[in-house]
Amino acid sequence: MKLLILGASGRTGKFILEQALARGHQVVALARNPDSLAAQANLTIIKGTPTDANDLAIAAAGCEAILVALNNPRSSDAPWAKPLTKEKILTKVAQNIIALGEKRVVFLSAAGVGDSFDTAPWIMRFLIQRTNLGYAYADHNSVEQAFRASNASWTLVRAMGLSNSEKEKKLIVGTATDPKPGMMIRRSTVAGFMLDCAESGAHIHETPVVSEK
Repeated sequence: MKLLILGASGRTGKFILEQALARGHQVVALARNPDSLAAQANLTIIKGTPTDANDLAIAAAGCEAILVALNNPRSSDAPWAKPLTKEKILTKVAQNIIALGEKRVVFLSAAGVGDSFDTAPWIMRFLIQRTNLGYAYADHNSVEQAFRASNASWTLVRAMGLSNSEKEKKLIVGTATDPKPGMMIRRSTVAGFMLDCAESGAHIHETPVVSEK
C-alpha cells in the first residue's frame, strides 16, 4: 500500500514508519522539519504541516490510507505540565483529512475519550479532569465528533497508557470494559495494530481500546 504517516518522527510514529517500511509499504511522511527523518528506500518526505489543508492534500495524493500519531505538546510528560498551545491541533488535522473525501484513516486516540471516560480507571478520570491533560482530551473528543459526522472510513484507536518497554506482552483489543484492559501498552504494539487496521480494513467506524497484559 501507499501510506501517509502524520507524526512519523514522534515516539509512536517512528514505530509506524519503521514497521510500515518493513512490511513493504510505500510511505509518505509529512514533516515540519524533514531533517528529523532519515532518508530511506520507499520513503518520501514532504515538508509541511498537517494543519495546513494544502500541505496535507499534496502529501495525501495517491495514498490509500492515512495513519495519524500526533499529540498535543506540553512542556513535559507530567500531567500538570504547561501546554505549548491550547489550540485544538488534532481537530484541525481531522477536519483537513475529512475534507479530502472518503479517505481511510487510522487515528491514534486515547482511552478515556468519548464513552470510554465513565469506565476509565479513577486515576485516569482524575487526571483528565484536574490536570492539563484535559486540553488534550478535549481535542481528542472533538476529533471523534468530527469523524463521526463525516463520510471518512475512520478508526480511532483508544490506547491505554503508552510505554517504551520492550518486554513482550499479550495484546488486548476490546472496549473500555470487555475484556478488561490493562493499564499500559507498548508504542511499538500500537503501531503494529494501527498498520493492521489500515491493511485489513478492520474496525472501520469503531473505537477499539488497546492495551497489553
